[in-house]
Order: sequence, then C-alpha cells, then structure tokens
Amino acid sequence: MVKPRAINMSTHKKEGAFIEDKIKKIFEDEMSLLTKAKKGLEDKYVTIPIAESMIRRAVSKKKIKGITNLDIRLVKDKIVISGAAKKLRITIHFQMDLKPLAAENRELSFRIVRMKPLNQEWLTKKLLNKSPYLHCHKGIIHIDLNQMEKAKAIRIGKLKHFEVRDEKLWIGVGL
Repeated sequence: MVKPRAINMSTHKKEGAFIEDKIKKIFEDEMSLLTKAKKGLEDKYVTIPIAESMIRRAVSKKKIKGITNLDIRLVKDKIVISGAAKKLRITIHFQMDLKPLAAENRELSFRIVRMKPLNQEWLTKKLLNKSPYLHCHKGIIHIDLNQMEKAKAIRIGKLKHFEVRDEKLWIGVGL
C-alpha cells in the first residue's frame, strides 16, 4: 500500500500564484500589443481622389426646381458651386464657395466662406436641403455619405481627413 504524501500547502499556493501571475502577464502583453496596433491604425487612412466631374454627375442626377446652369468646380482649396435661381420671375446668378471643415464618421462638413449675392437663406435651403444626404445648418453644410448608395456599399471605414487639392476632393478613409 502506498502511503499518501504530505502536501506542503504554502508551496502549492506559491506555485499557483506564480502560474497565475505568468498568465496575467501574457494576457497584459497581448492586450498591450493589440492596443498599440489599434492606436497605430487609428491615424492611418487610405486617400481616395474624387474628380470634379464625379461630383458634378452626382449633383446633376436630381434636378432642383428653379435652379439652372448648376456647376461645381474644385478651385485651389475650395468647392465652388454656381448657377442661376429663379425668384419671383427674376433670374439670380449665384456662387457659393465652400471650404472643408471636418470629417467625422461618415459625414463631411463644409463651411460657406463666400456667397454671391450675399448670404441668401432661401437659396441655401433650395440648393442644399432638397437631398437626403445634404443639409445646411448655420452656414455649415453636412454631407451624410451613408445616404448615398455607392457609399453604403462600403460598410467599413470612417472618414478621417479630406481636402480639396489639385482640382480633386481627396477623402481619407480609415478603420
């Protein structure tokens, strides 16, 4: 018959604590590595150029009643929207200059920096609040890309950066 061996509980507890500490250390190292990788990817993005003609085509798909000769140009660091609007049987030629302001999640924001003739609230409402993906509030134009069919198809990625440069709208999409 084999005699049961006496177990030293303090040694057993020390070994258990040692193993537990090792597992915690490995887990913390893994989490630290994942956190570092995630932080590294947060600032990274892929830049996608959008040509003037693509923007013009997207805007011209839906005709806006009372607006004619609608044109969009990318000039230096601005988007310039011009055209003619009818108000009380009078044709009023307009121009609106927009500067990129912020990119957050899947929405672009632009500030109206200049408008001819003066800032006409009725004109901005007519131009910008007729679309499901465009709206204007206090001189800031918001474009919700989630409302656009082509943008909906790209399910991953958030907008990190955008600018107007070299007659293109450059959009940075990241994770």
